[in-house]
Amino acid sequence: MKIDYLKIINTFVKSALASGVENKGVNENLKTAPEAKNTLKTNVSPNQNAVLELNQNIRFNSINRMEQANLMKGLLSLPKEIEELFSFLMYKNISPETLETLLKQNQKLNTDLIRQTLEENSKESLNKLLKLFRQAPGGTQNTEQMKEILTLLSQVIPKKDASAQEILTSLTLLYLPWLPLSEKQDIEIRFEKRESKEEENSEQTVLVIYITTINLGRFKISIILNKDCSVKIEIENTETLTETSEYLEKILKGINEQTRKDKINAKLELMVILDSKESSKEKKREVIISPAKDVSPVLVITAQKIAKIILETDEKISLLERRQEMVSKED
Repeated sequence: MKIDYLKIINTFVKSALASGVENKGVNENLKTAPEAKNTLKTNVSPNQNAVLELNQNIRFNSINRMEQANLMKGLLSLPKEIEELFSFLMYKNISPETLETLLKQNQKLNTDLIRQTLEENSKESLNKLLKLFRQAPGGTQNTEQMKEILTLLSQVIPKKDASAQEILTSLTLLYLPWLPLSEKQDIEIRFEKRESKEEENSEQTVLVIYITTINLGRFKISIILNKDCSVKIEIENTETLTETSEYLEKILKGINEQTRKDKINAKLELMVILDSKESSKEKKREVIISPAKDVSPVLVITAQKIAKIILETDEKISLLERRQEMVSKED
C-alpha cells in the first residue's frame, strides 16, 4: 500500500496548529500513556537532550543507520537503554536503585502500556521531525530522507490492535544500535507454553525470539524466568558452515559478560542444528502457543541484549567480508 506522506504531514500540521502543540526539545520528558500521566526528567542520558541540535547540522541524505536509530529514540523521547524505559514504566523512576530492583523482582508489565506509550510519544515526533527538516538545508534530498524516517517510524510504532508479540518486536527493534535491519536480517518474538520443571502439573510462559542473520544462520532463543528471578537461556542455531563456530563462541562469551554486567543470574545452553529438510519442516510448525499480555521486563531486556550481540556479530562479519572484497579488487 502506497503511503501518502504529504497527506500525513499536512494532517499533522493542521491538527498541531488547531491544538496549539508546543515544540519541545528531544527527550525533555519521557511521556507515558494515559495510565501513567506523570512525567520524569530523563537525566540518565544528558547527551540525548542535544539529539535535535546535533542532527540539525547533519546533511540528511548522509544519515547512517546508527544515526537513524538514535534519531528514532530521540523523536520518541525514549531513554537510551531499554531497562531505563521499563524502570520508568513500572516505578516512575530510573535511578540506579530502581534499575537494580527491576532486575531482581519477578514483576510483570502489561504490553498495552508499552504500545500506548510509543503511540502517545509518536504524536509529538512528527512535530519534532518537521522542525528538524525546516532548519536544515537539502530541499528534495530532505524530502526523501523524511520519507525514509517516516517509514521507519511506521515500522517501530505498534498498531492499536497489535499483539503483545508485535509490540515487543517493535520495542526490540527500537533498541538496536541501528535502523533498519539489513534485508536478510529479521527479528520476531513469540510466547510459548511449557510444562514447568519447578512445579508439577503447571505451565510456564517462555519468551522466544527468532533472529535471522546474514552470515550465522537462524537463531531460536528461548528465555525462561525462574521463581528466584534467575534466567535460563536456550540458544538454538541452524547453520551448516563449520567456520561459524568461532563466532558462536564469541556470542556466548558476549552474552555471559552482558548478563553479569546487568546482574542477571543466567544459565546458557547452546545447540547447533544442521540446516536440513527436517529442520525446515520444524520451522513451519512454529506457532504462537501463548497469547500472553503481561510480560516480565527481565525476559524482554535479556532478549534485546542477546539480539544486539548476535546482530552486531553478524554486521562485523559482513563488514570484514566487504573489506576483503575491496582488497582483492585492488590486488
